[in-house]
Amino acid sequence: MFKKISVFLAIFITGLFVYHGSYVSNAQNNETTIEKIVHTLNKQHVSLTEVSLYAREEVKAVTDQKTFYSQAKSIKSNFRGFKWEVKRERDLWKAIGTRKSEDVNEVILLTYAIDEHSNAYISYHVTGQGLKEKNMTHFQNVFQTNYEKIFLSEPIIFSCVTGEINDKMESVLSVEIQDLLRAFNAKPVESLVEESFTSVSAYTGLWKEALQTKKQEMNLQIALRKTRMGGQTTIVVGTPIITSEY
Repeated sequence: MFKKISVFLAIFITGLFVYHGSYVSNAQNNETTIEKIVHTLNKQHVSLTEVSLYAREEVKAVTDQKTFYSQAKSIKSNFRGFKWEVKRERDLWKAIGTRKSEDVNEVILLTYAIDEHSNAYISYHVTGQGLKEKNMTHFQNVFQTNYEKIFLSEPIIFSCVTGEINDKMESVLSVEIQDLLRAFNAKPVESLVEESFTSVSAYTGLWKEALQTKKQEMNLQIALRKTRMGGQTTIVVGTPIITSEY
């Protein structure tokens, strides 16, 4: 009887570990791209300062100034909670809608270029500052809700996370880049190395979105910049391209 109970407990405990491993694996697979970036950077003890999501698609309904104004009027009507401005900058018409809350900033931008191409685009950019990992759900819900309202197709979502590393050991940027590549299980494709700035384009299997470069697929960019004083390093991680400028 005792042996039967022991065998049963052994099977139960083994099953429990298998279930737990499967549960953790499924939970990780259900993470969005930006959640995976935030989670990975937190494990690397990066102090996050800003997260952002961005998407854009072509607006084929806009073919001239009249249809631009019509489209802008429709968007303004659908997003009354935004502050709107319509203006012309040389050969580019813009309708800009902005909304700011305590920790999330949103920008809807409709553009129409008056040139031989006459292309029109609409983009949606959301940034969050000082967000903790637990607040990411609200941030993503804000983005996803309007993403589904704004776009007719399902354009690629670009993710970008900015943070800081307090580097008391004054380690070399190339070493920190290698640590981050290992954390993302990524293989480098291209890199740029300077004294106080280093960036690398890489490919990781953590998410599917990718861009085809001349050499191979790329879906991760990491940039590090050393500040002159304080031994602080600014880090930006983006996928599939970094949407910030330095």
